[in-house]
Amino acid sequence: MTDTPTSYQRINADMIQNFKGQYVTLVGKLLQSKGDYVEFSVDGTIVKVTEIEEVPESNEDILLEIRGKLNEDGFFEAKEFTELDQTFDFQLYKKVITMVQGQFRDLFYD
Repeated sequence: MTDTPTSYQRINADMIQNFKGQYVTLVGKLLQSKGDYVEFSVDGTIVKVTEIEEVPESNEDILLEIRGKLNEDGFFEAKEFTELDQTFDFQLYKKVITMVQGQFRDLFYD
């Protein structure tokens, strides 16, 4: 049996410290490759992402939804990612995450 969940909680940068060691979904902008990892901006916070394969290349911002595990050492171990459209509304997403992790948490997570 694997410890990989069927559901990854959606969090924003303010919640990262509370979810170390857990599987989560982060949305943000891909910044640059640093060899063994890539820098990913989540609400202005830099997250170091490992295990990400075939990083997309573009002249525009690369917006991604990444699912993976926030390791205790501060790295985010990617399991999979989806490229998002340039029209993605980060402000609306942040409001939704606040509601999902707040008063409506029981509707989304066990």
